[in-house]
Amino acid sequence: MWFLILLVGFSFSLQISLKDALELALKNNRTLKKLERELSSAVYREKLSLWERFSPETDVRVSRDRLELVARVLLLEFGRRTKNIKAEEHRKKIAELTLLEFKNRLKIEVTDLYIKLLLYDVMAQEKREFMAVAFVRFDREREKMKLGLSDRVKVSELEKVYRKYRKELFEVQRKYNETLYRLKRYLGLKMEEDLEIKPLKFRIPFEKNFKEKVLLDKVKNNYKLKIKNQEIAYYRELEKGERTLFKPEVVLEGRFGRDFDEKDYYTKFNTYINIPILDPRPELRRKTLKEKRLALMREYRELEEEVKERVYTFPYIWDEIRENYKYAKTYFNWAENNLEKKRSEYELQLAFDLGYAMAHYTEAERKLLEVNRRALLFLMEVYHTVGEDPVKALGNKHPFLE
Repeated sequence: MWFLILLVGFSFSLQISLKDALELALKNNRTLKKLERELSSAVYREKLSLWERFSPETDVRVSRDRLELVARVLLLEFGRRTKNIKAEEHRKKIAELTLLEFKNRLKIEVTDLYIKLLLYDVMAQEKREFMAVAFVRFDREREKMKLGLSDRVKVSELEKVYRKYRKELFEVQRKYNETLYRLKRYLGLKMEEDLEIKPLKFRIPFEKNFKEKVLLDKVKNNYKLKIKNQEIAYYRELEKGERTLFKPEVVLEGRFGRDFDEKDYYTKFNTYINIPILDPRPELRRKTLKEKRLALMREYRELEEEVKERVYTFPYIWDEIRENYKYAKTYFNWAENNLEKKRSEYELQLAFDLGYAMAHYTEAERKLLEVNRRALLFLMEVYHTVGEDPVKALGNKHPFLE
C-alpha cells in the first residue's frame, strides 16, 4: 500500500539528450508536418498533370430521342500540357528542397535552444553565488549599523549590489523558462510536461585554421540557391507551354448509345485536330512568365553573391571566436587557481573572498560554455550554408578546418 502511495506521489520527468531532442523535433514539429503535407500536395499535382496530358473525359448525355456515352482522349499534342508536366516536376523539387532546408534550420535552432538551457542553468548558479555573498555582506553591514558601527550610505550601497544580483537572477530564470517552453513547442511536447535535459559533451578544434576555399566550390549546393534555380526552371517550362499557336492537338472521340426512335444501338468513333491560329493571350502570358523568370535569375545571382560573401567572412568570424575562447580559457584558469588559493588560506574573515572566488569560478564555466555554444552554432551554420547536414558540426573532423 505504501509503495503504491509513493508511486502516485512521485512525478516522472522526461530526460532527453540533444540527439533525442533532434529526433523529437523531426518527428513532431508542426511546421515540419505542414511542409510534408505541401510536398504530398506537390506529388499529387505532378500525378494530376500526367492525367491532364491525355485529358480523358467521359460524359453521359440524355435527350428525348437518345441516350449516349461520350468518351474523349487526347492522343497527341505539342503545347502546354507537356510543359506543365515538366513544370510540376520542378514544383515538386521545390517542395522537397524547402523541406530539407527547414530540417537543417530546425536542427540548428533546436541545438541553440538546448545549449541555451544549459547556459542559463550555469548562469543562474553564478547569480545565486554572487547574490549570496552580496546578501551576507549587506546583512552584516545592517547589523553593524544597528550597533552604530556603520551608516546608511554603506548599507544602501551593499543592498544595491545585492538587489542587482537578485534582479539578474530573476531575469535569467525568466529567460530559462521562455527557452524551455519554446523548445517544448519545437519538439511537439505538452507545455505542462516536465522536461530535463542531459549535459552535452562536444569538442571544438579551436587550434585549427579556417580554409574558405574548400567551401567556395560547394556554394552551388546551398538550399536557397537550389530552390531559386528550380523556380527559374519552373517558370521556363510554363513559358514554353504558352507557345501554342499553330501547334495541333489530336483528339479521339467515341460515342456509344441508343437511338429511341430507331430503337437501335450505335457506336461511333471520330478523330479531329484542333489547331489554334489566332489568340493574343498565350503570347501575353508568355511575356509575363518570361519577365518573372528574368527577375528570378537576378535574384539568383544576388543570392549567390550573398552566400559567397558569407563564406569569405567565415575565417574572420572563426578567428574572433578563437580569441574569445583563449580569453575564456585564461579567465577559467585564473578563476580555478584563485579558488584553490582562497580555499587554502580560508579563514572566517576571508569567507567573502572564498564566496566570490566560487562565484567567479562558476562565471568562468559560463564564459567557456558561451564561447563553445557560439563556435558550435557557427560550424553548424557553415555546413548548412553549403547544403550539408549541420549535425556534422558535432563530429571531430571538418574539411574546412586545418
